[in-house]
Amino acid sequence: MLVFVLNKLKKPLMPCSPAKARRLLKKGLAKVISKKPFTIKLLFGSSRYKQEVIAGMDTGSKTIGIAAIANGKVLYQAETKLRGEEIKKKMDQRRMYRRSRRSRKLRYRKPRFLNRRANAAIDRLAPSVKHKVFSHLREKKFIESILPVSVWIVETASFDIHKITNPKGVSKALGKGRTYQKGRMLDFYNVKQYVLNRDKYQCQVCKKKNGLKLHVHHIQFRSNGGTNSPDNLTSLCETCHDKLHKLKKEEAEKSSKKLQKSAQKQTKHATEISILRSQLCKHFRNLGSSQVFEETFGYITKFNRESANLLKSHHIDAICIASRGERIEVQNQNNPSDLFLRRCVSKGDYQQTRGIRSELKIPTGKLFGLKKFDLVKTSKGVGFVKGKRSSGFFAISDINGTIISDSVNIKKNISRTQARKSILIWRSQFVSDLKDKVSLREKR
Repeated sequence: MLVFVLNKLKKPLMPCSPAKARRLLKKGLAKVISKKPFTIKLLFGSSRYKQEVIAGMDTGSKTIGIAAIANGKVLYQAETKLRGEEIKKKMDQRRMYRRSRRSRKLRYRKPRFLNRRANAAIDRLAPSVKHKVFSHLREKKFIESILPVSVWIVETASFDIHKITNPKGVSKALGKGRTYQKGRMLDFYNVKQYVLNRDKYQCQVCKKKNGLKLHVHHIQFRSNGGTNSPDNLTSLCETCHDKLHKLKKEEAEKSSKKLQKSAQKQTKHATEISILRSQLCKHFRNLGSSQVFEETFGYITKFNRESANLLKSHHIDAICIASRGERIEVQNQNNPSDLFLRRCVSKGDYQQTRGIRSELKIPTGKLFGLKKFDLVKTSKGVGFVKGKRSSGFFAISDINGTIISDSVNIKKNISRTQARKSILIWRSQFVSDLKDKVSLREKR
């Protein structure tokens, strides 16, 4: 385990050993800046000697892998878990609240159209994609704040969405020039017309065709994350459509899944990775610094990982990216003690009530001096506050949300070690210790 060092002007230097950092702290020549990762700042002038530090980034729409290497040794390795469907669900909930206000008996509010300019803005990104782009850039900035990075190697990818959604059609169109660019929606003015034409204007349940009023039905409901893609739509007559929606939700989903002829191709993450590639390349190449930027691809990383007999993991992929194919010693691949687990969470909780009639109040602020995702040290373990109760018994969990204890009396023998932040940090060594404790508890 290494200790990261900053000079008097808070510029990163090469890390040192824990013993040397301990001596500097005892003599009063340095002070602690951060505990995770442990970073000290020198209080005296020092030489600015730096070695070449190569940083590797394994991009992703769910998890980011980061590693930094110098002289064949791993200086830093981490995995950052991004926010997924949470952002979209909160946006949908906010949209629902906003629309319901228009039909309730409230004060008259003039329509405001100027706040919709963001939809027509140039280079606008969706909130969920924007979070993922900024998270990659934030990880880059954090590494550069503790290590003197001179080279960045980023693994990117681009996907052929046309080939993913329609592999047979693309294989036929290959080598035929512009026919590849013609999608399945060509000559159809909307999705509904395409679906009805595809199903030959026939109900897919009763198989009746003439004299029926046809509806377009979502196979996977929109409330469960279904999309408006033609693969998720089918043609039903008005009678069958009403019968389907009168069933219970679970039964309706089972019956609607039978209508799905082929598995729906999900292209969400492939699209996000393609956007990430363009945004990151634009940022790295427009830097005004002397850093070197290199772009690599997944097949190169896979070859380097398999040739070194390493396991598949995000932080190990990042090590293979930064190593450029050279042999790197990776100790304890399953559970490295110096691996940092990071997780992005929302800045705060703003929901004030819960229930059908909003009769249950939720404490959004501090309760007994603590709020959600505060890191606390208790008699039952160290973890993040997951649930709060007015009785004073809280639930704590690890960074992945695994419950450590359901009821911890926070009025006795408790100390808050870190306040809530938008990025939670956890040492992987703690995770392995917790798993051992949980397994022993289950055996007893």
